[in-house]
Amino acid sequence: MDNMEVRPFSSSADYERAIDYFLTADDSYLLGMGVDRSLLPGRDSWLQMLVPDLGRDDPEKQAFYVAWMYNGEIIGHSNINKIKFGEEAFIHLHMYKPDLRKAGLGTQFFKRSAQTFVERFKLKRLLCEPWAGNEAPNRVLLKAGFTFLRKYRTVPSLIQFEQEVNRYELTTSRKA
Repeated sequence: MDNMEVRPFSSSADYERAIDYFLTADDSYLLGMGVDRSLLPGRDSWLQMLVPDLGRDDPEKQAFYVAWMYNGEIIGHSNINKIKFGEEAFIHLHMYKPDLRKAGLGTQFFKRSAQTFVERFKLKRLLCEPWAGNEAPNRVLLKAGFTFLRKYRTVPSLIQFEQEVNRYELTTSRKA
């Protein structure tokens, strides 16, 4: 689709939009992603954690975000963290616009994002661990060519509660 673009975050405003996606979400939506509202950092401190990556060289980045642009508007993002340049990273995906969810756009954006991350960070594999009960990302990962590895219980990130996650992997021999 011509009206789709994946582009790197380029300003604090891009990060602010991603942070606001979490901070303004209702509790049931956050719970559906396995996120505990009480663990979310404040807006300013969260921004202070993310923005320094704009000035870091890729091998030193702690995280890297891309915006999902549709008809000239940011409708979501994907990011990687736990980056081991030239080796692996963990990938995440978020669709901001509820009316665009379940329309197939997420899979297309996610595939483009994964390709961007693999190429830019010279990754041999991408890993993703969505909450096992969140059907949408689990479905997208399979459609994007990721392989299911296992289900296990963990605390996947600093903003999430202990939960069952499904671990998926995409190796560079299986492009998204």
